[in-house]
Amino acid sequence: MKTLLLAIALLLQTPGEPFEPFTFVQMSDPQIGFFDRSAGYTQSDSLFKAAVDLVNALNPALVVMTGDLVNTPGDAVQDSIYRVRAAEIKAPMYIIPGNHDIMGFTREKQADFIAKRGNDHFSFRHHDCAFIGIDTNCIKDGATDAEAEQWAWLEQELAAAEGCKYTFVFVHCPVIRESMDEREDNSNFSLEQRQRYIGLFKKYGVDVVFAGHTHQEYDATVDGIRFFTAGPVGNALGHGKPGYAVVKVDENGVNATYVPTPGVKPRRMGPPPGGRPGGPGGMPPFGQRP
Repeated sequence: MKTLLLAIALLLQTPGEPFEPFTFVQMSDPQIGFFDRSAGYTQSDSLFKAAVDLVNALNPALVVMTGDLVNTPGDAVQDSIYRVRAAEIKAPMYIIPGNHDIMGFTREKQADFIAKRGNDHFSFRHHDCAFIGIDTNCIKDGATDAEAEQWAWLEQELAAAEGCKYTFVFVHCPVIRESMDEREDNSNFSLEQRQRYIGLFKKYGVDVVFAGHTHQEYDATVDGIRFFTAGPVGNALGHGKPGYAVVKVDENGVNATYVPTPGVKPRRMGPPPGGRPGGPGGMPPFGQRP
């Protein structure tokens, strides 16, 4: 039925009809409870609420949440805060899981996330743009059967999107942060994985890959594909600042800008992930990872 309706809609489009501009928002890593020692996680709650209020004021066409909804899956208080604030987002919202939502990929945990949140991937169209979200947990955790299944689905969706004005892919863990040859760590893909996925994205004309996970902002371009990593809604790391990304799409291009939440003093809990604690690119203290 959905295929039939899409075909009818395409037939009804006026040839040469101008592209209709729109704005969407990427939010990532509210991660309720991350480095939050306040009673009842009130700090995480206030950061999420501030971002939600500002995003609602923008009246975006849609919101994509790129994972790490909570810090500890199964924590009832964290889950309740996330649900309350997420329900206040007025625009349609699409989500994918982060590593803290799964905590080590298994089929059982995947099923639990889907039962709780509704899905772990998505594909839809808005104003002749393709939006495709995948779960990077199976990729990073070496769940080869699940990754192969997702790869086949992803390639099918990318192929179907080839006629779209723009194609956007959403991930939690970045494929890369800054460059193709950066060293592998907790916050990017392996070199082999980068080559494989970037090759796929290039083949099917992906325009932007949006990521989160790092709790700080990065922006890079490889083979004509922009890799945009948003900072966190919640607590930041390294050079990061709590905030959200505003993405303006028109016939001339895509303008993605990271917007720090006004009035929020950055609470940086450690140097950036990727190197030695205490040095450039170091991991956060207390053994916690983004």
